[in-house]
Amino acid sequence: MTHIGPWPRLPGARVAGYRQQVAGMTGSDGIGDAAGALQDEAIAWVVLLTSGEATRDDAARLKAWRARSYAHELAFRRASAVWRGVGSVPAPARLSRRLFLAGTGAGAALAAGWAGTMIGVLPSLDQLLSDHATAVGEQARIDLPDGSQVDLDGASALDMSFTADARTMTLVAGAAEFAIAADPRPFRATIGPGEVIGGRARFAASVGTSQTVIDCIEGRIEVQCGGATTLQAGERARLAGGSLLAARETLAPSAAAPWRRGLLVFADQPLADVVADINRHRRGRIVLARPGLGERRVDGVFHLGRPDEIVSNLAAALKLRDTWLPGGVVLLS
Repeated sequence: MTHIGPWPRLPGARVAGYRQQVAGMTGSDGIGDAAGALQDEAIAWVVLLTSGEATRDDAARLKAWRARSYAHELAFRRASAVWRGVGSVPAPARLSRRLFLAGTGAGAALAAGWAGTMIGVLPSLDQLLSDHATAVGEQARIDLPDGSQVDLDGASALDMSFTADARTMTLVAGAAEFAIAADPRPFRATIGPGEVIGGRARFAASVGTSQTVIDCIEGRIEVQCGGATTLQAGERARLAGGSLLAARETLAPSAAAPWRRGLLVFADQPLADVVADINRHRRGRIVLARPGLGERRVDGVFHLGRPDEIVSNLAAALKLRDTWLPGGVVLLS
């Protein structure tokens, strides 16, 4: 079991700089008192999680540590906020796709210790550092203090802030359905490259690899991304690259957030986004092992209860070769 001390593994100067930034956020140097010691522990957790050496056991112990008291949770949120806002400690490098293109390189990469988050074993950094998150294949409902509700899809993460003047949220990763209650305070949600602004309404959103999709189910919302458009119930907006790809598409309200009904539904979707959706619902990882493959378009309806069948059907429909590796990893080429 990994020991969590004040400053694990990383050079002292880097950690000291990170610690100084957290101290600036809290208004205290954090040395010599109980609150400071607690903040040091929170910083140590973030350093461990971003070191590339965290284990499933570490994730479970962090969950227990955060649940010990509100002070523990607050300290972790402060340390997390500084990490995400400043990033003073370098994040671990992602596995290069080139390793998968070298024949036996895929097996070698796995044997060398491919990060657990890449194959759904560990929660992702976004999940661990967010206010609310779900694991791969898990769905959850969040009741908010203003009477609103958010349903999170698998491997999704949400941040939120409620003040006397505003209600703000950020869908950090994945997909969600928002049921926003009436409230005098304005509501604003950051979704991928855009923002959703509105009052009493219900909408679904999905942050994909190549595009973000926002569906209005009830009421009316404004979507801003470069330009701005107003969506009524039964309308969809697609966002990418800081602009509106499609300002207003018509859809049946029942077609929004199909994952709520145990389905994945794709209509002329890029394969890269389809794979990202499947990876949020299936243990393991689908990897596109050929350049340009993610741009292929996909139409289909798949059942979440049979995730491996989704992979096989997808490969057959697109006439792709599927190579199955240990740990639920599948290469499509």
